[in-house]
Amino acid sequence: MSAGATGWRATAAEAARTAFGLAGVLAATAVVLFFVDAWPAWLAGEAHDVRRAGTVDEAERRLRTRLVVPSYFPDTLAWPPVAVRFTLGPPGAAALQVAGRDGRPRALLAETVAPGEIPERLVPPAAPLGSAPLDVNGRPGRLARVVGEDGEVWNELAWEQDGRSLLLRSRGSIDELLRMARSAREVP
Repeated sequence: MSAGATGWRATAAEAARTAFGLAGVLAATAVVLFFVDAWPAWLAGEAHDVRRAGTVDEAERRLRTRLVVPSYFPDTLAWPPVAVRFTLGPPGAAALQVAGRDGRPRALLAETVAPGEIPERLVPPAAPLGSAPLDVNGRPGRLARVVGEDGEVWNELAWEQDGRSLLLRSRGSIDELLRMARSAREVP
């Protein structure tokens, strides 16, 4: 064997070791970044893809669309929302938790930004007590009474509007809930 062939093999072996070393460093970095990204959601007890926003405007910027929000809010609710959560994955969705004047959770508005179902991870679980169909702005909807995770009875209205799925859950009266739903519009 010639000295040139031996040198070439040594150079190829060194290049392979370097490439494998670089691949290992990149893989380890990817794993660390995955855990660093998942850590806040894990601490908050949320799914990995659920994000938090400080304001409705911030969630709209991240989702790249305007959200549908009611123009009517009863005096019992305190605006702005105390929590704004969203997911970017299809169909993209947001949930706004609104407190009452007493500081306790009182309303939840969840919606998608495209056709599809509202992700369950954005809406606290609730046990249905009963439901009935109901018209919301000329569209079919479903009015239900549910027991929330707090053990209290909530009224819930689900409907579709302009290619979005919407859900409004409130501890207020059905009249307030319907008035809020009927005033829901995308704010320019």
